[in-house]
Amino acid sequence: MSTPEERRELASQLFEQAADELAVAAAHARRSAEHFRNGEVPRALAHAWATRGHVLAAEKALDEQALEHRLRSRV
Repeated sequence: MSTPEERRELASQLFEQAADELAVAAAHARRSAEHFRNGEVPRALAHAWATRGHVLAAEKALDEQALEHRLRSRV
């Protein structure tokens, strides 16, 4: 069983991972918009898919935290 400190560190790492993924997702979304404005649809779509991939990775980190939290939550 992990200590409270270890659980807090894991939570911190998962939230930082999610934040990092979302920051990269935002950059790809902006680049996608730029390419769409310039009529560069294939490039825009490549960045759009990269955006989605980073959002999914962020969701995965948040899901891991939610699953861990369920074990500690009481009703």
